[in-house]
Amino acid sequence: MMLAGAAQLSAQEKPTEGLLVTMPVPPSSMTGLQQRSSFIIDKFWDTFNPKSSFSSLEKLDRTLDQFFSIAPYASADTVYASVHKLIDKVGKAKADNLIILARIAESKIASDTSEYISEELYLPFVDAVANNKKVKGAEKARYQAQFRQLQNSMVGKNAPDFEFTRPDGTHGRLSDVKANNVVLFFYDPDCFDCRLAKTRLAADIAVPTYINAGVLSIVAIYPGDPSDPEFIENAKELPENWVVGAYPDADRLFTMRTQPQFYYLDNTDGQRVVKVKDMPVDNIINTFNMILNNALQKASTTNPAPAAEAP
Repeated sequence: MMLAGAAQLSAQEKPTEGLLVTMPVPPSSMTGLQQRSSFIIDKFWDTFNPKSSFSSLEKLDRTLDQFFSIAPYASADTVYASVHKLIDKVGKAKADNLIILARIAESKIASDTSEYISEELYLPFVDAVANNKKVKGAEKARYQAQFRQLQNSMVGKNAPDFEFTRPDGTHGRLSDVKANNVVLFFYDPDCFDCRLAKTRLAADIAVPTYINAGVLSIVAIYPGDPSDPEFIENAKELPENWVVGAYPDADRLFTMRTQPQFYYLDNTDGQRVVKVKDMPVDNIINTFNMILNNALQKASTTNPAPAAEAP
């Protein structure tokens, strides 16, 4: 599936009236869902007129909604190629319209209310605005900031290093954390869901075992002022074996649509590769329980306990 969280809808369930394109019709010889969906996505923008289409933003919105409703069932390469085809058409006709396009794409696949979420698919729209010399103004700066966030924090990317302030006023860095598995936990003391997630993590019986074995670190970061009394007081309630700090510029480096926000990092060789993000705390726990169980089993196989000596 191309887009995380996509609803299980068939392409035929979305209305096709009032679109800015003529919907492609797959040949009857195509019977597989992905094959038919890829055919539609590949040819979706062939009849799109970038010069006249922006005069009806309602139809443009509806057309993009149709595209993104079919995209989950097509191959990833086909979807990306089709998105770039659309962006190229719009950019060549009028570069400023790329901002409108990015706004609509954000509402469809990168906002809190989006039915489908895909930062990977949203990135080309942001890139088209952020790195286009013909686009000017404050909106461009906003998309440049988004581009940096996405580049830093997408699944498969290396999470950036940053300096945080501990509750006692001393400083640490994410790169100081040496465990191969890191849960980066952004939280707000005022957030009920954050407190619930903290309790859930602290109560999981396997977590301290993994931390004590040196294969897991939980790094809890408050994305606010380190002198905030509530942060300092709340930090006393967090487990002593967690790494705790505040970093007020966290939202410049990481996308944080909701709080709590979890990033599960593979820190092998200090690379901090983002493996999982935007998941509920129970899913995060289940994921790292599975991965860390495998890691511990592998370690015990590689370094078996010494055999007891005969009496």
